[in-house]
Amino acid sequence: MLLAVVLSFTACQEPEDLVPAIANKGINSLTVYPTWEGYHTADASGFTSKIDYEKHTITIQVPYNIPVESDVVTKLEDYTKVWMLVNLDDNATLEPKLTTLDLTQTYKVTLTDQKKQKSEWTIKAVLAKSSACDIESFAIPSLGLSALIDKSAASASLIYFEELQNVFADVVISPHATIVPDPATTAFWCAPGAPKKFTVIAQDGVTSREWVLQQTEPARVEEGIRPGSAQLLWTAKLSSLGVSTLNMTTGIAVTDDYLIINTRGEDPLVVDAQKGTTIGTINLGSIKGATSSYYMTSDHKGHLVINNRVPDDGGVFRVWRMRDINSTPELFIEFPTTDVYGDHVSVWGDVYGDATVQAAYCGWTSTGTTSNLTWTVKGGQTVDMNPYWCQISGVGGWTNGDAIRLGTDATADFLACGYSMNQLSWVDGTTNAARTYINGVLSGNEGMKAVDAVPFNGVNYVAATMESFFTWGVAGDMWVFEAKFPQTFSGELIQNTATGLMEYPDCTVFNLNNDDGNENSNCYGFYGGRANDGVNSNAIQDVKLHVTSDGYFMYGYFMFCNGYVGCVQFDCIAQ
Repeated sequence: MLLAVVLSFTACQEPEDLVPAIANKGINSLTVYPTWEGYHTADASGFTSKIDYEKHTITIQVPYNIPVESDVVTKLEDYTKVWMLVNLDDNATLEPKLTTLDLTQTYKVTLTDQKKQKSEWTIKAVLAKSSACDIESFAIPSLGLSALIDKSAASASLIYFEELQNVFADVVISPHATIVPDPATTAFWCAPGAPKKFTVIAQDGVTSREWVLQQTEPARVEEGIRPGSAQLLWTAKLSSLGVSTLNMTTGIAVTDDYLIINTRGEDPLVVDAQKGTTIGTINLGSIKGATSSYYMTSDHKGHLVINNRVPDDGGVFRVWRMRDINSTPELFIEFPTTDVYGDHVSVWGDVYGDATVQAAYCGWTSTGTTSNLTWTVKGGQTVDMNPYWCQISGVGGWTNGDAIRLGTDATADFLACGYSMNQLSWVDGTTNAARTYINGVLSGNEGMKAVDAVPFNGVNYVAATMESFFTWGVAGDMWVFEAKFPQTFSGELIQNTATGLMEYPDCTVFNLNNDDGNENSNCYGFYGGRANDGVNSNAIQDVKLHVTSDGYFMYGYFMFCNGYVGCVQFDCIAQ
């Protein structure tokens, strides 16, 4: 009987409530959604709230402007019935149970948390100005640049590696925010390694964020130039640039900023390398003369190299160097000789570091000669004033040529050209025999007499020119070839008489004739002296390749005596 009573009593007992030792905050979020017909709408995320757990207040953040990008100030009176969604912890409750709110009203509610502890809370709505302070876009229209925006890092990155000077920008920022300084009205300066900082201040006037405009290095193509990047930047007649004695112009040199045009007996002319406009002249001091400063070129670092012509200037061949256009010529090569040298000198490397300096025989003899001289420079010092002498075999008769080593060793392979074979030959530096060649013969009235080469993005490139003699001939052009391997460095420049166009070897990456953008580009020799200010009876010409110090651009410059000088741009920027 007793057992039955106990069992009966146990069966009727209510279970005890399980109360956790620790309770969470109770309320996690409260959002309202004015989404039904007849009411202004917010975005899909609704109006969020700020929860103050110490003061027990929930403040609904109604955007000051709806839409947020408009100038229309929100009225709480338009939101007298909105849906409410509240997120509570498990086993927490809120009384009274609210499903809709009138945002013009203030509500008092009771929160019962997981420990069954009660607290009084206040719910109200306010108009809240935006705290957003982002940059959405940043562009410099004058340069065609648009920045890559990283909001997490507060950075705007420009793929541009030249200094930005006094430029303006079109910038889009968070609605109703301000930016200081304003790049749309205040010109700014920025350079690689020297980012520009802007402060974006939110609509609320309190929240702000510092943004950094930085210039980043663009990706490069795997090797060599970017296909299709070649473009003719500018051309100008020598006469329009201020050259006073047109038939005495002999050579060109290039730095990152300047093209220098050398005219015998005159101060070399300094031209803006990117624009083709005259800037001034260089003072050569005592070495200036018709035969003493006969020719000028530059090394791969943009240092200037000047030489005389022998035997016109005596029996000693001399070469000077200059660090820049404002320095004084410094003699660093002297070599006694009775042979004819000085029409061209070529440099591979850095004459203040390691380099090879090469001079080809430039006389006009009935039999011709293919001899050339090479000096080795190590650590800025000429190893031996007596050059390495060699004579090329396998090219036939050759006079008045040009050559450049593909390295800083005196026995490195080299590229050479000359009249009257008019071939651009790849020569074995050990045997001095031509391995392969590109045949540039058009007729007997042209001369291929200038060559230059540089490494660019992992590939060696060579440029060569050909000019017409006297009042006939059809030359006056520049080609750029890829010089990867001697096996692929071959072919012929063949003129198609039916179309007036040329056919080129597979290693050709640019030809002035077809890629100059001129409607008369089929007129081969358009930039030569014969077609312009006078004949070029000695076929005087020069060509120079220069890679900018950042390594992203290669420029090809050409010059034809009595004719044009011009600039072609290549790049290796991946796009």
